[in-house]
Amino acid sequence: MNFKDLSADDLAALDAVCLAFEKQLRSGHLGSANQTDSIDQAIEESVRQFVEQYHGTPTKQLLGMLQEELAAVSSEVLRNQKSKSSNATPLVSSMDDALETHWAPGVHPGSASAVDDNDTTEDESEDQGRPFSMGPFSVTEVLAKGGMGVVYRAADTRLNRIVAIKMLGFPHLADRDPRRIELVERFEREAKAVAAISHPNIVELFDVGVENGAPYAVMEFIDGPTLAQTLERDPSGLDIKQTCEVGMQIASALATAHSSGVIHRDLKPQNIMVVDDHSDGPLRIKLVDFGLSRVSDTSLSPDDSKKTRAGMILGTPGYMAPEQARGEPATEAADMFAFGCVLYEIFYGKPAIVGATPADRLAATLQGEVTFEQPGCERSATLCEVIKQCLQKDPMLRPSAVDITTKLRALNLKQVRQDAKAELVRTHGAGAFDTITRRHAITTLGGGMLGAIIGAMSNTSAGPRMDGVKAIAVLTPRENNVDPKSIADGKPLDSRHIEDADILASSLVNEFSKIDGLAVRPYRPMSAGTTRDYVKLGSELDVQVLVDGVFEQQQRGERFFWSFRWQVIDARKGTVVAGNEYIVEQKQLSSDGQFLVRSNVASEIAKEIGKNLQTTGQSNLEKPDPHSYGCLVKGRAYADIDSTMGMQNAMACFEHAHQEDPRLSEPLAASAVTALHLAARSGMPKSAEYLKIATDNFTHAMELEPHSVDARLAQAMYEWQAQYDFQLAGRIFDTLLAESEYDWQVQHQSGLYFATLDRMTESLDALKRAAKLNPMSLMIKVDRARLDWFFNYQTRAKRDAERYLSDTAKEYPARVYVIGLLLDLYEEEVRYADAAALMGQPPDNAMDRQSYYAMREGMLETFPYGPFGTELNRAIWQLRSGASFSENLAGQLDEAGALMFPLLLAKHPAFSELKLSQAALGVLPTT
Repeated sequence: MNFKDLSADDLAALDAVCLAFEKQLRSGHLGSANQTDSIDQAIEESVRQFVEQYHGTPTKQLLGMLQEELAAVSSEVLRNQKSKSSNATPLVSSMDDALETHWAPGVHPGSASAVDDNDTTEDESEDQGRPFSMGPFSVTEVLAKGGMGVVYRAADTRLNRIVAIKMLGFPHLADRDPRRIELVERFEREAKAVAAISHPNIVELFDVGVENGAPYAVMEFIDGPTLAQTLERDPSGLDIKQTCEVGMQIASALATAHSSGVIHRDLKPQNIMVVDDHSDGPLRIKLVDFGLSRVSDTSLSPDDSKKTRAGMILGTPGYMAPEQARGEPATEAADMFAFGCVLYEIFYGKPAIVGATPADRLAATLQGEVTFEQPGCERSATLCEVIKQCLQKDPMLRPSAVDITTKLRALNLKQVRQDAKAELVRTHGAGAFDTITRRHAITTLGGGMLGAIIGAMSNTSAGPRMDGVKAIAVLTPRENNVDPKSIADGKPLDSRHIEDADILASSLVNEFSKIDGLAVRPYRPMSAGTTRDYVKLGSELDVQVLVDGVFEQQQRGERFFWSFRWQVIDARKGTVVAGNEYIVEQKQLSSDGQFLVRSNVASEIAKEIGKNLQTTGQSNLEKPDPHSYGCLVKGRAYADIDSTMGMQNAMACFEHAHQEDPRLSEPLAASAVTALHLAARSGMPKSAEYLKIATDNFTHAMELEPHSVDARLAQAMYEWQAQYDFQLAGRIFDTLLAESEYDWQVQHQSGLYFATLDRMTESLDALKRAAKLNPMSLMIKVDRARLDWFFNYQTRAKRDAERYLSDTAKEYPARVYVIGLLLDLYEEEVRYADAAALMGQPPDNAMDRQSYYAMREGMLETFPYGPFGTELNRAIWQLRSGASFSENLAGQLDEAGALMFPLLLAKHPAFSELKLSQAALGVLPTT
C-alpha cells in the first residue's frame, strides 16, 4: 500500500496531522527540537489524535504510513535547524532599510529631522546590548536597531522557545504626553488585529505589552535571510516557477490580512523573510512588520520644524503606491502596488522603480512608468501582465490579492505540469506521468504552497464576520486561465448552452435562498475583474456582498479532481473579506462534483455573513439524487422571466429532474410557476397545455411538500388568473408575503394581483420591492412602468419606458416588451408616427388612424403589446383600432386561457368599454 492508493479523504487527514506536527516542531512547542524523547512523545500524541478524529477505524497500514511521515518530517526539520544554526539572520531588515521606511517629502532619511540611530546615545546602546529580563522573556541580544526602536532576540521561559521582541521608542515624547499614550493604545489595538491573523506566510505575533512606557510586540523568530538578501545573491532574478511560488505566498498572505481589515503599508523585500532557503526546493517566505508600521507617523517631535504630520508619507519610496506618496491613506490597493514592485524585482532581479535618492524614487512613482524589458515578457507574458495590473496608478484598477493568487496559481500549475512531465519522461519514459506521486499531486493541486492538501481543504481567513448583510449576489465562477469578461455579460442564458460555471453559481443561489432573512439575487451570468468592477456591480445589484470564485478540473492518471476557490467580497469596497477552497476527488469529471461541495460552500459563506442556513425545502430528503439536483439548478438558471426561450429550456430541465428523482418537490413547483408564465405569453392551444402542466405539478408538489413556496405561489397565480378566485388567491398571497418577503416572484405576482383589485399602494409597493430584489429583470421594470400608467402616472411610465429602451441592447430578449409598452402608450396618445418609428417603419407624420392600425395588425406577432399571449394582444389592437366587437370577446378570451385578462380588463384603458359589459362581471373581482 502506498500514497497513490489512498482516498482523497485519507490523504487530507494524513496531511493535516503532518502539517500541524511540522508547525509545532518548528515553533519550538515540543521543547528542544533535538530531544528525541520529546519528539517521540509528540509523534505518539499526533497518532492518537488522528485515531480519535478519523471517520471509522484506521487500518494498521494507514497508521504505519502516518508514523513514517511524522518521523520523516522531524528528521527534515532537525537537518534544517542544524544547517542554519550558524548563519541566522535577524528578523528585521538592516538599519538603513528601517530608516527609509518612514520619510517625508524633502527630508532625506538620516538627516537631523529623521528618527535614526543618532537618537540613541553610546550609553543607551551599551545598555541595549546587555542581557535583561522583561516579564517571562529573557532578552539575550540586539538583532537590529532603527528609527522605530530596537529588535531583540529573547527566550520565552514559559514555552521554551526563541522569540523576537520589537520595542518601539518615542524619544521626543514625554511619558505622560497624551500623544504617546494614544500611540501606545493604537499600537496595542492594531497588534491585536494582526495577532488574529493566522496564515503560514505571515510571521506569528505571540504577545504585546508595554515596558517602561514603551510598547513591544513578541513575534516568531525567523531563522533565515530576507528576500532582499536572497535576491542579492541572484541578481538575474528567479525563474518563472520560483517567482510564482513566492508571489502566491505573498499574495495569499495579503488576501488573508486584507480580509481581516489589516493593511501592511510597507511591503518590500526587506520585510519578507525566507524561512527555507534550500537550493533544491521552493522558497518559503513569511511577511514581517505586518500592519504595525502605521503607529510611527506621530513619533516625531511636534517642535521639529523640518517634519510635520501634514503630508506625512508612510512607506518606502520605490515600493509605496502613488496615493501613499501623495500622503493619502493606504488601502488594500496600496499593498497590491507594493506587491507588484516586489514581484517585478523577484522576476527581473532589479527594482521596478529606480532613483538615486528617495526623492527620485518618489518622483518616479508619481510621474514615471515602469519599464518591462522584452526578454522578461517573452519568458512569461502572464507574469508581465500580472505585474502591470498591480502597478496601475489608479488604485481602483488594481486587482485584489485573491485574484492575483488565483492567476499565479494557474501559471504555477502549468509550470509544475511541464516540469514534472519532462522529468518523469526523462527518468521513467513517456508513460510515467500517469502515475504521479502523492507529494507531487499535492504540489500540483495546491500550487506548491505549504498547507495544500487533497480533499475539503479549508483556508478560511480569520477575518471578522460581516454581520448585518441583507442582500447577496453570486457571480459566475471562472475556470482557470479564462478572462472573466469573456464568460459573463449579465444577460439571461436564453438559448445558450449552460456551462459548469452556471450550474455551480445557480446551485449556490439555490442554497443561499434557504437562508432566513437574506435577499438573494437571481442568477445571471456576471463577472468582475477589478475592485472597481466589484463596486460597480454591487451598486447596480444593490447588495452588500458578492460571491466569486475560480474552479478547475484535473485528471491524474485514473483519478479525477475538482476544485473550487471562492471568495466573499464586500461590494461596498470591492475588497475580499473571506475565502475558502474545496478540492474533491470524484469518479469522473462531471457536474456531480459541484453537488458534493455546494452545501459546504454555502454553509461556510453563510457563517461569514453572520447567518445560518434555514432550510425551507423538503426536510425528509437529506441527499437528493445528484443528477436530479443538477437538472434542477440548470432549470433555475434558465428560468429567467426575461427570456421565453430560457423558460422553455427550464421546463425540459425540471421535467428531467423530476424523472431522475420523483421524490423531489422543487422541480415540480418550479415547473408550475414557469409553466404559468409561458401560458400567459402563449396562444391557444399551447397556453392550455402549459396551464394543465402547471395545475398538475403544483398539486403534486404540495402533496410532497405542503409548505413549498413555489407550489403555493403557482396555486395563487392560477386561482386569480384562471379561476378568478380572488379571495383564495388573496389568502395564499397574505401567507406568502408574511413568510417570504425576500422572494422576488412573490412580490412581483402579488403586485399584479393587487393592481387587479385596484389596491394601488400595495400594488406599486410590491412591484418596487420586486425590482429591488431582482434589479436585473427588465420584465419587472416594464410591469412596474405599466402599473404606473394603469394608476394614472402616465408621464412617469413613459419616461421610464423610454429610458429602458435606450439603456437596453437590441438583442436583449425582453426588449421587445419595452417597445410593446411604448406602442401602447403612444397609441393611447394618438402618436402614430412615433409608434410606427418604433417598429422600424419610415417616418410619416401624416399617418392616420386607419393606415396605422392596418399596418399594426401585421406586426402584432413581432411587436406584441406585452407578455399577454396571442389572443389578448389581438384584443388590444381590436379595441384600439375601432374594429367592431361584441360582449362575446370576454368569453372568447376566457376560453383562450388568457391569464392576464383579469388585470387588463380591470386596468387597461382599451378595455374600459368591455369592462362595463355584463360578460365582465364573472371575470372581475367583486368589491
